[in-house]
Amino acid sequence: MAHFAFTTRMAGQIDKTKPTVNNCNVYKGYLSGSIDLWTKGIAEQEEIYKIGRRSEDIYVLILSKYGFISFLIGRKIEYDIMALIISAEADVGVLATDEKFSARATAFKGGLIAMRMNLNPLKAITLGMKSLRLIEESIEADQNNTVGLVEMGNARFHMPSLAGGSHKEAVLCFSQAVNLFETEKDDSRCSWYYLHALVWLARSHESTGNVAEAKRIYEKLLSIEPEFQWVKLELYPEFIKKWGS
Repeated sequence: MAHFAFTTRMAGQIDKTKPTVNNCNVYKGYLSGSIDLWTKGIAEQEEIYKIGRRSEDIYVLILSKYGFISFLIGRKIEYDIMALIISAEADVGVLATDEKFSARATAFKGGLIAMRMNLNPLKAITLGMKSLRLIEESIEADQNNTVGLVEMGNARFHMPSLAGGSHKEAVLCFSQAVNLFETEKDDSRCSWYYLHALVWLARSHESTGNVAEAKRIYEKLLSIEPEFQWVKLELYPEFIKKWGS
């Protein structure tokens, strides 16, 4: 696994013309499954945003919280998840005021509603449709926004087919998002979200029967980050056990 040095930026050192810089402690938390690294990265990102009040920095802060919430829900870890969702929603409200990020903010709104749905399954139908509408709106506003594409992929993968779920459509969404990351139209450096898109692209291919492509992507993930614990210890071994090497 690559090692990253994180330096807290002081007020006079911020270059407001610089693009988004992903938080590498959050990235390492995603790779290792360490709650301590997730929370450390989020705390750092809070401070970075307070210094410069840049939209790019609150975007990374939201993405960091968003990933942590997904991690907690996926691992069924006891935590005050609703407080994190409410905090992220407040940040999204700020981000939405910047037109450059408005489409992504709309996608985040949809994704956070889906997370609320995970905590309250009785509202699955109403919250699910509201979430999907917002994600669709975000892509209509900007077809090249990776948040909208990844969240649409998530929605298509997890929704029942009668409600619009389709693993083939999920492949298309995740593929487009990965392409945007890899052509540098979005920043893939220290990006847990890029790896997340690759993971779900592999799982979507596997679900559609394209086992060879799924295997190629899992191996690509391990070539990028050999110590990516979720893939190394769970997903890839389970894949090999099911399909063979």
